[in-house]
Amino acid sequence: MVCLNNRLKEIIKELLANDTPVTSEYMSRFLGVTSRTVRNDISSINQELKKIGVQIGAQRGVGYFIDPKPDNEIKVLIEELFQLTSNTENELPVLPEERVLYILKSIIMADDFVTIEELASELFVSKSTIDNDLKQVEKLLSKFDLSLFKKPNYGIKLMGNEMNIRFCLSAYLSDYKSEQLQEIENSYDITEDIEIDLIKAVTKKHIKQLPFNIAELPLNNLIMHIAIGIKRIKKGKSIESGTIELGEIKNQKEYFVASHIVTSLEEAFFIKIPEQEIAYIAIHLLGAKRFQNGRLSQDDLIELIGESTYQLIEEILTEIKRVYRIELAKDEELTYGLGLHLKSALNRVKYNMNLRNPMLKEIKSSYPFAFELAIVASDIIQNKIDVTINEDEIAYIAVHLAAAIERIKNMKKREVKRVAVVCSSGMGTAKLLAANIESKFPGITIVGTYPSLSLKDIKKEDVDLILSTVPVSEESSIPTLQINAMLSNRDIDKVKDYISREYLNENKSKTNEKLQNLFSEDLFFAEINKTEPVDIIKSMANTLNIKGYVNDHYLDSVLEREKVSPTSIGNLVAIPHPIETNALESCIAIGLLKKQVKWGEQPVQLVLLLALNEKDKEEFSPLFTNLWNLVQDKQLVADVCKTSTFPEFMDKIERFK
Repeated sequence: MVCLNNRLKEIIKELLANDTPVTSEYMSRFLGVTSRTVRNDISSINQELKKIGVQIGAQRGVGYFIDPKPDNEIKVLIEELFQLTSNTENELPVLPEERVLYILKSIIMADDFVTIEELASELFVSKSTIDNDLKQVEKLLSKFDLSLFKKPNYGIKLMGNEMNIRFCLSAYLSDYKSEQLQEIENSYDITEDIEIDLIKAVTKKHIKQLPFNIAELPLNNLIMHIAIGIKRIKKGKSIESGTIELGEIKNQKEYFVASHIVTSLEEAFFIKIPEQEIAYIAIHLLGAKRFQNGRLSQDDLIELIGESTYQLIEEILTEIKRVYRIELAKDEELTYGLGLHLKSALNRVKYNMNLRNPMLKEIKSSYPFAFELAIVASDIIQNKIDVTINEDEIAYIAVHLAAAIERIKNMKKREVKRVAVVCSSGMGTAKLLAANIESKFPGITIVGTYPSLSLKDIKKEDVDLILSTVPVSEESSIPTLQINAMLSNRDIDKVKDYISREYLNENKSKTNEKLQNLFSEDLFFAEINKTEPVDIIKSMANTLNIKGYVNDHYLDSVLEREKVSPTSIGNLVAIPHPIETNALESCIAIGLLKKQVKWGEQPVQLVLLLALNEKDKEEFSPLFTNLWNLVQDKQLVADVCKTSTFPEFMDKIERFK
């Protein structure tokens, strides 16, 4: 077996993952290196591939491909030859976004200046590559009001206040790790010399004084912040006096608990922790996602979340009903769950705490319509209290709304199969998972949602089955299946194998006929040569306006929606659309780009500009979801991008099953 460097492995993985040739331009952009470097890398790979009678071929104007076309047997040979399935946890990053986060961490953790030569040597890339990566690093830092100070002959150094540095470092940890590695013990060298278990024990002991439970992921996030804080304090870097206004915080229960945590930490680590650090822990407790069991009356809920938050929820649900004609105000579970969530979320926004959502991509992909409703909610919040709600927070709101939508679909009474749901990600995710389970298996009843810490409280006489997103290590007399928070097809099959057929939902997918009727030849644009998403949208929207499909306000509404969250959805597709259904006539304009463009953080070549009329409001959800699902098929999108006429395009769409 041959051990290649990470970049060469990524080239092979990308070629194996694509059924069609991959261009040199795409590969160089994907890896963040020059086309010449890619050619040299492929030459090195071919020296090894010839040992098994395989090579990477190249065709001018088409791209690179594996020859012969790899079947399962060849794929296994290649994987074994290059150890592609080996553990890569400690390997250096190779993709541009991975390098950026590695460089960011290195700069933050450095005690003094860091040179470009040092970074280039560590990552086995050129100085010019590091220079390009640093441009992205500076963009990330600017989100936290941080900057780089560059001094000739010395290098680069981080500038900014300590609290923002910690927020940035925490965000780095969340971004760098995969969803499966969210445990803080895997935070590389950032907290390697800090006793995490001791911090956990201290924190868990004192947060019991709070009148609510904290979900497991936010609890780990809090412990990570404390560990980072201790390491920074030991280096003489504390939160500067005056960074956090103490007056209001000191009256909160969270500050009282934070002070007890700090006292115990001072004794455990033999350090003195300043008062601003107590406030720092307190705002994390204020911003932690709550996991509240049981039901509350309306008066008790208002007392818990506050009158202003309760009124905010009422305004959000009223606006959703106006825009999309969906009645959610009667859903007590939604009001309850969204209320608890917003109490935490608004505190995070207030203190500029950028909480990363590890399931952002999955939520946008799996629940596109709920994400659109959440954007309506974020617009209400921003206008009401003059704050900015980012994509991560919008996605957290979306899971509550998605759960409510699923409950609407399952209003009919059904036979009972008692199931408990155990989830570590917070109430919103737990409720969404529960609603999804009921949707897929309408013969069962969810008897409760529980944080993983409350597993022992589930009684056998009340439950037939536990569905848990975390491993259940302790002996349990109740049958337990482990599933993912975002219920996958594999999870559905696993539950199907356990639950008898009478409880399964056998509903078939709806037809795409209505969707296909929205396409028309006069709104088909091939070989668009523009390179900026805004210019592409303007060009297509202006044509819709000229042809009488939309009014003069349509373009502004689409661009407003685009600012909230880019409408690129992966797989080279973007679906720009307005916040409201304000078209004169429903339609979908088709834009095929001559070259891929960067749309948000993703490459795009197929643009589907969506416009719906007022009369089609109620059909927005199934239409949008069907369109979304249609363009998730990689082969279909690849075929569509090669078409040059509308009949060719429709032929590909109609053949799709």
